[in-house]
Amino acid sequence: MIDSTYRDWFYLRTRLVVNLTWCSATKIDDVLAAYAISPESTQPARFLADDVDMFIGRLGKGTVIMDYRVDSTTDQALPILAQYGPCLSATWIDDAPAMVSYRTESGLVVEFDMLEWDWYPVPDLASVEQWIAASPAGRETWENSCGLATLITAEALCQAVVDDEWMRSVHTGVTSPDPLGQEMPSAPQTLSSIIEKYGDRTP
Repeated sequence: MIDSTYRDWFYLRTRLVVNLTWCSATKIDDVLAAYAISPESTQPARFLADDVDMFIGRLGKGTVIMDYRVDSTTDQALPILAQYGPCLSATWIDDAPAMVSYRTESGLVVEFDMLEWDWYPVPDLASVEQWIAASPAGRETWENSCGLATLITAEALCQAVVDDEWMRSVHTGVTSPDPLGQEMPSAPQTLSSIIEKYGDRTP
């Protein structure tokens, strides 16, 4: 059962992750293909034990993707991944807008800032509020703890959670992946690079 204790445990271990994505029905090879990552860029890896740019692990019948790169190409990969089954993606790092998106094979269902629902909601605020109310976490949890609400929704999506056993298991690490087939240097996780990607929202 997802609760605030689990949320704190999970966040402590993933606080350096820029983007987290839960895909309900993909395999590792599906993820690598969607990101156009060559097998030569991968290695067996354990979470928190190996230095990688992206971490991909099987979770339930799908996968969880933990991306440490500010120049993440998750937005381009998600339409491909969602063809296998619904996907939930969240910007996880503190210094960027807390964007969450939910996709199915039909396309983007909603995208919104977890802290400010009315900040450029897609397709509109009414649709976002309707999705939130119908989500496994419910409106009250989204209002009080968006991180907890995200994890509850992810658990329902994958029918599984990241736990200590998952952390100790060997998964797939990606080093210097080529974003959608184009060689790019890893961007430093600085506030200026995050603002360049997401925009400056300082009042």
